[in-house]
Amino acid sequence: MLFRRAAVAALALVLAYSLSSSRTASAATSPDASSLNTSGSDKYAKGDLEGAISDYDKAIALNPKLAKAYYNRGLAKYDQGSYTEAIADYDKAIEINPKYEDAYVNRGLAKDSNDDLDGAIADDNAALKLDPKDPYAYNNRGWAMYRKGDLDAAIKDYDVAIKLNANLAQPYNDRGVAERERGEVDKALADYAKAIELDPNDDQAYFNRAITLDDKDDLNGALADYDQAIRINPKYTEAYINRGGIKAEKEDWDGAIADYKKAIELDPKNATAYNESGLSWYHKGENNAALIAYTKAVEVDPHYATAFANRGNIRKAQGKLTEALSDYSQALSMDPKCAGAYNGRGVIRQSQGNLAAAKSDYEQAVKVDKRCVEALSNLSSLYEAQGDWAKAIELATQAITLSPSYALAYNNRGVAEFHKGDVAAALADYDRALELDPNDEHAYNNRALALQSKGDYEGALADFDLALQINPQFTTAVHNRAWAKWYEGDVWGAISDLW
Repeated sequence: MLFRRAAVAALALVLAYSLSSSRTASAATSPDASSLNTSGSDKYAKGDLEGAISDYDKAIALNPKLAKAYYNRGLAKYDQGSYTEAIADYDKAIEINPKYEDAYVNRGLAKDSNDDLDGAIADDNAALKLDPKDPYAYNNRGWAMYRKGDLDAAIKDYDVAIKLNANLAQPYNDRGVAERERGEVDKALADYAKAIELDPNDDQAYFNRAITLDDKDDLNGALADYDQAIRINPKYTEAYINRGGIKAEKEDWDGAIADYKKAIELDPKNATAYNESGLSWYHKGENNAALIAYTKAVEVDPHYATAFANRGNIRKAQGKLTEALSDYSQALSMDPKCAGAYNGRGVIRQSQGNLAAAKSDYEQAVKVDKRCVEALSNLSSLYEAQGDWAKAIELATQAITLSPSYALAYNNRGVAEFHKGDVAAALADYDRALELDPNDEHAYNNRALALQSKGDYEGALADFDLALQINPQFTTAVHNRAWAKWYEGDVWGAISDLW
């Protein structure tokens, strides 16, 4: 079960709202619209959005033509996540004052947040007609271009924003996001470093640099940057999730679970946190805890295909095959490209003797994800079962080429090589499989058979013993050991194994 962490980049929110000059009201005089607008902006600056909006409402009621009050209320509505309402306020500000450049810039941000990227770009263009040297408008248009997939146009706009104001951290951060997407990892790292230099409290720059360091397998560097992002913003849910992912990569399952737990405390409806938590519980060998986490993930997000597939894997491991098949089917109904669900369903169908259906599932898994080494390895085992040793070796080799540390593929290739008569190659593959996974009882059993075929009964018996130490209920190894004892002349030992 694999998971990926997605990069999250920030928008350059323009907070350059204009405030009208204050007027001192006497005790007997009600505040006018201008002073209410100022009062609202003071509350906004202190984080009191509701109070600010209340004052802006009163200002607008007193003076429906006060464009600044609409604009400022739009800022507060945006910060509340009420993007449509924010757009309506910016609309009104622009209607009153068609040359209100900041209103175009911020309306563009709100449209971007509402996924109206073309509308956002149109507003940025309008702002730039009014002020061709506004770095915020260039930066925000660059972000909209990035979201549309036009990385070259995005970077070009970020370049202009930086040229216009080299002291703004945001364009460096956002340009780094686009550069990483374009594969220019070192350039991205340089831009994140510059963003952090300009603004040491830029939590998003630390966050994005951590993702990029992870790309370069610098797990310790990534971990340190997530620590910094969380220090700056202790409510940064995505940073906890991603830091948990780094800890999982380092096999610090308890640390990962603690981070996912914190993410869930901050956002109880974060399905990703539940799913990632399930993965860590699974790796800890706590299948029941993993099952609970995956179940919560699909409750929070009933369309979360990966969580259904992961829960299917747990249920399959627990022998709940009907429930597992249901989960895999659910996953595939939502995401026909979910390779893990095809692979898991194929394993169950193979175990039930439905080899044609299993083969179809494995092939479909590889079709949607050419790097699905689990499906390639399982397809190899299917060809082994059908006696096609050459095809089995070919598929296992493909899996090993893609993932040289995938132990099961070495074991499967060894089985095919053994049956094909190449005992030396089989032994080499079993050795490698056991080097990668010293707890694979099947690889010990298979290596024992290969050693026995060479007349090395002592080595074979040692491997059978190891297989049975790992799994005392491994009846195939018991029977095979009995025959090894028989061939070695230990008749009573053979009888004790068989009876």
